[in-house]
Amino acid sequence: MSEFSESFHLYTQKRESAVDLIKHSENKGYVFNEVNGWVTFVVPYRGRNVTASILDWNPGLLVHYRYYQDHGWELVIYNKDDTVFEYKCDWTDDLQIEKNVYDLDLIIELILKQGNTIEGIDSLFDLKGYTFDQPPAYRLAGKLGLTYYEWLSADNIEDQLDDQDILVVD
Repeated sequence: MSEFSESFHLYTQKRESAVDLIKHSENKGYVFNEVNGWVTFVVPYRGRNVTASILDWNPGLLVHYRYYQDHGWELVIYNKDDTVFEYKCDWTDDLQIEKNVYDLDLIIELILKQGNTIEGIDSLFDLKGYTFDQPPAYRLAGKLGLTYYEWLSADNIEDQLDDQDILVVD
């Protein structure tokens, strides 16, 4: 079975900020504890544009992470409702890379805040030296300090509810 992950990561020390964001945007979701200055949450889509509703209430820096093991990965970073970084990579048929808003300085700044090295960071976005052992999406998420991203989406969150301290927001 292939991994399909999709999660949001709010740059904050306060878990309540993500809870408020979900509630104000009139969504439901699941919120993890803060780790490394990031609060991870997932929201079920159910046929509507959840991202737009979330951005209407986004209080700051928000990462939207998507990884589709057999197809590609995407990373979009918002500052409130402005897109400040947008990268999409698809390898379903032929390799296609889109760097719509490509502010590598922002990525470097976020990595350095975590105390991680920026060595080889540009190669993650060009898939140079890519191996299936450690996908670029995983490597970047780790460098950014994201903890919860592997095999994580609203569709498979139920499997993790017993193992984690996850808040359910109804």
